[in-house]
Amino acid sequence: MSSIPQVSEAMKRILTQRASDLERPTGFVQRSTAQLRGAIFAQAMVFGLLANPQASYSHLRHVIGSLGVHVSRQAVEQRFDAHAVALVRQLFEEATGQVIQSEGRIPDLLARFAGVFLQDGTRISLPDSLAEQWPGAGDGNPPTAQGCLRVQVRLNYASGHWQGVWVQPGREGEATGEAVDTPLPEGALWIVDSGYLHLARMRQMEKTGRFFLLPPRADLVFLDPWGVRCSLKELLSKQTGEWVDLDVQVGASEQLPVRLVAHRLSPEHVQERGKRRCQQHSSPPKGAQRPNATSHPARTRAGKRDHHGHRARREHRSSHKQMDLLDWTILMTNAPREKLRCEEVLVLARCRWHIELLWKWGKQIVKVDTWRSEKPERIVTEIFAKWLGMLITHWITLLDCWHDPRHSTVKAHQVVQWMAPVLALSLAGVLAVECAVERSAAAMQRGCQVQPRRKKPATFQLLAAPQLIKT
Repeated sequence: MSSIPQVSEAMKRILTQRASDLERPTGFVQRSTAQLRGAIFAQAMVFGLLANPQASYSHLRHVIGSLGVHVSRQAVEQRFDAHAVALVRQLFEEATGQVIQSEGRIPDLLARFAGVFLQDGTRISLPDSLAEQWPGAGDGNPPTAQGCLRVQVRLNYASGHWQGVWVQPGREGEATGEAVDTPLPEGALWIVDSGYLHLARMRQMEKTGRFFLLPPRADLVFLDPWGVRCSLKELLSKQTGEWVDLDVQVGASEQLPVRLVAHRLSPEHVQERGKRRCQQHSSPPKGAQRPNATSHPARTRAGKRDHHGHRARREHRSSHKQMDLLDWTILMTNAPREKLRCEEVLVLARCRWHIELLWKWGKQIVKVDTWRSEKPERIVTEIFAKWLGMLITHWITLLDCWHDPRHSTVKAHQVVQWMAPVLALSLAGVLAVECAVERSAAAMQRGCQVQPRRKKPATFQLLAAPQLIKT
């Protein structure tokens, strides 16, 4: 089990030792007389932005001053260049390789597998000035030159270990690259959304003793248990019960054997789901945001400018095939019935919501896609520093909080956000790092839990009693 000394040593190794080792190879420090060294800069960026995601140059200058180095505001601004990007990015990549995990008691449903891995990705829009380095997908008509990067995370929900965090240009597909090529342990369960559906890869997982769980796309071709070719709608229209559990084959040519599990929703839930599919969603402006500037138009999520400062509005429209399946919750898996019952399949699919909460935490609270400056080098440096801060927060969460099934990621971040100045001072030698980490972990243990719900049971309740998914 990861301990306070292990987490403390990992923090010191990344933000002190490795930051000092990399300051010259990355070019961040080129003169022996430089006052602002790599370690102080990395610590100020990570913990300064944890405490205040919209930190100004003056705010960062004060954080650096509290760590014992006094420089001007202009000196801080000038340090945001390609060398700063290289330094913080390498620190982030090395931090993702640290094996920090919880080994507390695992719920029985999760313990049936050699790890329950949740994986998903999100895109972060960047200014046009970064389009060459981080090319976007070219969405729109005509295609835009806007930059974009994609972040993918694979999380072992049982132990809390981040097996990988991959950053790639937004133009690259979600189901391509190292993020999906990195192997899973034999006997592990992989829970993803339909964007990762690749029948050849799923067949390979089947052959090597790995399990998958994901929703099918509405346009897939199926062969029913009698070998009759049909669509998903046609297959389910023949079913009469509340639960469906069929052995079918998917894919017109691949014909991969899978287990199709579906649950029929009540009319009230169908109506509620239909409203969500058709409604407009508003989101805060993203991109470069100056908190006190009212004369400048706000940047919307799409990277365009709203001259009225209004929130960006997006309208989600489902296809006709998707709308025809609104009254069902549908999943595909290769896990046998003796390993997972129908309701347990739905409960495990519900666990995938935790990685959606990770994106919510990153974008709404840590603000990884919102910046105070329009300077390209500061934007990219800030993105990697914020992700490194999220990773360190997760390490501390694993100590005395993750093993509690009721743990709340958002509440845990609030503890680290309040303790960020203390953690920074501990790395500067003002107090012991172990002491600061221990206080942070203790605060999480006593106040970072989700309360049980009667009407809509929380995930920890469903893991303990999967039959509650029916209510």
